[in-house]
Amino acid sequence: MAKRFCIHFMLAVQIFCFLKGSDASAEFSVQENSYVYEGYWSSINPYLLPQDHPIKPVLDAIFSASRATATESALLEAGFEIIAHMPGSFVIVARHPNVPGYVFKLYLDTELRCKDEIPNYVWLIRRCVGAEMIRKLILDKKLRYFEVPDKWLYLLPLEPEPYGPNPQPLLLIETDMDLQPEAVTQHAWRTMITKQHLRELYKVLKRGYGSTGLDRNIPFTKHQKFAFTDTEYPVRDHNLRQLKPYLSKRMWQYWEELID
Repeated sequence: MAKRFCIHFMLAVQIFCFLKGSDASAEFSVQENSYVYEGYWSSINPYLLPQDHPIKPVLDAIFSASRATATESALLEAGFEIIAHMPGSFVIVARHPNVPGYVFKLYLDTELRCKDEIPNYVWLIRRCVGAEMIRKLILDKKLRYFEVPDKWLYLLPLEPEPYGPNPQPLLLIETDMDLQPEAVTQHAWRTMITKQHLRELYKVLKRGYGSTGLDRNIPFTKHQKFAFTDTEYPVRDHNLRQLKPYLSKRMWQYWEELID
């Protein structure tokens, strides 16, 4: 128990330090919720879906009508379409027909597994932090070929009352990036990229942002850009040579020049 608390506290401090130096402000207050460790409220506030966002009333109606996150059956009954179950993170990816243009990432109240002994909702906070870091870099460096989805947290209402063994306090909403199928992404990385693409990619990866799994985590979109969809780890130690399987021989040779 002491070890788990230590992990929670250290992660909260890391995220808070980043937020303190960012332009994000805790404009929207949140209701105290016993399902969230007290130290995380300052990390949640900056990423809450704005009260005046056009999808907010729709979400309020969906999640006030039933506890949609109670079970997978409840999620389907609430109108959600499950896109994927992510085995590594235990997160469910879903869409809802009443909220077009957005994707949901959530955990069910029945999900007892958690990665690295960290509460599942903390991973959703980290996804927001990681996306913000990449977005700021894209704007600062005026990157042309890469983008990142907007990500918000939605605080689930306390009514209807949760009844699962591990009630979740929030879920993640992000803009749907119109991703191409994985095979199209693989073809794009091998045949369509230029040296300028790689120079921009290097500016992101060298800071530890994003992922080196290009086919699944930086997919090609229908509007001809690559999207950083994996932001669960805001900063990590990349092995930049892991890109070799995704690139043509000529582009790999150029990438080696960049990273050496």
